[in-house]
Amino acid sequence: MKLPLEGFTVIELGTHVVVPNAGRFLADWGADVIKVEAPAGEEWRKVGPSYCTPMTDEENPLFQEQNANKRLIALNLKSGEGKAVFLRMVAKADVFMSNVRMRSLTKMGLDYETLRQLNPTLIYAHFTGYGTEGAEASKPGFDMSSFWARCGAMRDWSDPEGFPFKPPGGFGDAATSAAFTTGILAAIIGRQNSGKGTFVTSSLHACGLWYNQTGILSAQYGNQYPPSPKEARNPFTHIYQCGDGEYLITTVPNYDANFNRVMEAMGLEQYCDDPRYCRRTPQGLFAGDNLRDFISILNVRFMEKSRDEWMETFARADIACERLLHQRDVVDDRQAWDNGCLHRVDYPASGMSAAFPTVPVRFSEYPVSGMRMSGAVGRDTCEVLEEYGYSKAEIQSMQRDGAVL
Repeated sequence: MKLPLEGFTVIELGTHVVVPNAGRFLADWGADVIKVEAPAGEEWRKVGPSYCTPMTDEENPLFQEQNANKRLIALNLKSGEGKAVFLRMVAKADVFMSNVRMRSLTKMGLDYETLRQLNPTLIYAHFTGYGTEGAEASKPGFDMSSFWARCGAMRDWSDPEGFPFKPPGGFGDAATSAAFTTGILAAIIGRQNSGKGTFVTSSLHACGLWYNQTGILSAQYGNQYPPSPKEARNPFTHIYQCGDGEYLITTVPNYDANFNRVMEAMGLEQYCDDPRYCRRTPQGLFAGDNLRDFISILNVRFMEKSRDEWMETFARADIACERLLHQRDVVDDRQAWDNGCLHRVDYPASGMSAAFPTVPVRFSEYPVSGMRMSGAVGRDTCEVLEEYGYSKAEIQSMQRDGAVL
C-alpha cells in the first residue's frame, strides 16, 4: 500500500533539528527525502557528548531520530561539480527545504529567485531564527534562544524566587518542525490547485510566540505565571505531592461547574457547596485567605494516599489527572507502546536497545513506515547520483576531485 506522499521528492539542506525533523515527517509519509550534507557531515551528528549519547556512524541516536527514512548524500557545494549535481536534483524536486542562512544561500546562487527560474513549480521552504524582516532577521538562532527565551517562557515559567530554568535542547525545535511541515503540506496542496510553486518560511521566534499564545495573551490582562505552590487561580489545575512522595497534576479547567464532583471523588463531601471555596471571582481568585486555606486542605488530603491510589480514584470519577514522570520512566509507559508512540532499535555493537519516539500521526488507510536508520555521511551518494543520470565513472571522478563523497 502506498504512503500519502509517495512520488514527491524533497531535497533537504538542513542542519540541527527543525528542518531535519520536518524532513522526517515527510519521509515517514512516503516522500523521497534526500538529505544533502557537506563532506564533513552536518553539525547535529556531533552533539552526542552534550547529551551523554554516542555519535558513531552506527549508533548516533539524536541524529538518527531526525534523519531516519532519508537517503544521505554528500556534496561539496563550493565546487562547480558539486553545485551542478545539486542544481540537477533541485530542477526535478517538488520541495527544497533549508535552514542555511539566506545570505549564504544567495552567495551560492541557491536563493529562491534563482531556483524558481530553474524549477517554477518548486516549493522553497526556508526556516530562520527570527524571520525574514527587521533588524534581527540575520541573527543566528537556536531553540533555547529564539524559541524559549524570546517568547517569555524561559523566564516566566520559572520559579519567581529561583534561577530561570533551562529547557533541554531540541524540544522547541521539535514542536516548531510540526508547524513548518504544515506549511510545506499547505504549499503542496496549493500547487495542486494553482500549478505554482511558492516560498514558504517560518521561524523559531514566530513559533515560540504562537505556542505561548495563552501566556502572552493572559499576561496582558495581569496574569502572573507560574503561581506559587501555595496559590493557584484554579486549584483543580495544579500539582500536588502524594503520600509516597510522588507528584500528580489535576486538570479540571471548569472549576466552578466541577467543584462538587471533585470534592466527592476526593472524599471531601463536607466542602460541597461551601461558599468559601466553591466559586471563583472573575479574576480567578477567592476572597481573602480562602484560596490558600483551600489549597492547604487539598495538600493534606493528597498526602493521605499514594500517587497510584489517587490515579485510580480520579479514573473512577472520570476526572483528568496525570502522573509527573521522569524522562527515564517514559520508555516503560505501556500506553505509549500500545499506540506505537515508541519504536525499539537495537545496536548490536554496543548491546544497547533504545526506544525512539515515532512521528506522532497515524492514518487509517496508510501503513506505518518502518524506521530505516541513518548512517555514515554520503551513504547513498552513488545510488542517488546514478538515478540522476551520472555514470559510475563520473561519480568516481567527482569523488576523486572532492566534489562528492
